[in-house]
Amino acid sequence: MSPAHQREPHTHDDTAAKEAAILERLRADGGRVTTGRRAIVRALLTGPDHHVTADDVARVVQAEHPDVHLSTIYRTLDALEHLGVVDRVNLGPGGAIYHLTDHAHHHLVCESCGTVIEVRDELFTDLARRLDEQHGFAMPARHLAIVGRCKTCRDEASSRD
Repeated sequence: MSPAHQREPHTHDDTAAKEAAILERLRADGGRVTTGRRAIVRALLTGPDHHVTADDVARVVQAEHPDVHLSTIYRTLDALEHLGVVDRVNLGPGGAIYHLTDHAHHHLVCESCGTVIEVRDELFTDLARRLDEQHGFAMPARHLAIVGRCKTCRDEASSRD
């Protein structure tokens, strides 16, 4: 992932409290809290990146717990998405990424170079309101990825013309 997606470091107490809260949500939903699930939640909370793929999570988890299978990681990510802990966002050809819902934002994805630009949720507040008023359509609060071309790729294309 690119440095633009680096996250602020959590304190140990902050991470432990968030981990406990997420695991409790899994329990309350009838899920078991296994070593693998703990490792997956910890990887999401302590990784340097806001955006991770299931393979990114697998690399971190399996480095410490090689017995945790990729299918367990996908099932756990699905369960965490169902509980509203993570958002799964399809950013185009690169596949889906996951990020914690406590960092609500949208994504601008360059179809040429694959650059992902995070934009604040507030940028789309007016659009969401207008979609609701004019079309009775509710735009999700988080799952938005807009595909287009970044300035660098547009400038390169212009210079070739």
